Amino acid sequence: MDDLFSPKLLEVVGIDRLLHANVKDKISEAVRNNIRVRPLCSSDHESYLQLLCELTDVGSVGYQEYIATFNQMMRCPDTYYILVLENTSSNRIIAAATLVIERKFIHSCAKRGHIEDLVVCSEYRGNNFGKFLVEALVAIGKHRGCYKISLDCKDDKVRFYERIGFVRLNNMMYLRLDTPP
Repeated sequence: MDDLFSPKLLEVVGIDRLLHANVKDKISEAVRNNIRVRPLCSSDHESYLQLLCELTDVGSVGYQEYIATFNQMMRCPDTYYILVLENTSSNRIIAAATLVIERKFIHSCAKRGHIEDLVVCSEYRGNNFGKFLVEALVAIGKHRGCYKISLDCKDDKVRFYERIGFVRLNNMMYLRLDTPP
């Protein structure tokens, strides 16, 4: 079982303190004691993809495709940070989010972070797990030297991200390459 990135990074940025600060008044101590924060692992295929289905269409991703993608991400050190919350009593991933760090030539070869694929299992929503994951990824981005972190979200999620400190910028454009015009 391989971790996508070193779990030691989570200690360095104070993940346990962040988790406690975000969820202490939202969930019971018994539930909180069963929540583990960790990097995505090579063995998370089924649980992780099942959770992602609550966010978007995942498609058909077999174990071999999952491992191939996981290994490609591992070969890009200091780039992919997929953080998961696992309920240790059920060995199930209940929340996850991704930070992708892009290297740039602007700003003296700076790094820019992008938060992607934030999802919390429906039965665990409303417990600040999403807020925690965003704050944890921001802490990782700061530690890794990002000059800014951005994300895309649906209109109904704007207030959530504004409360965490993100600022809305208009005119985001995209071109879908997987569907005909």
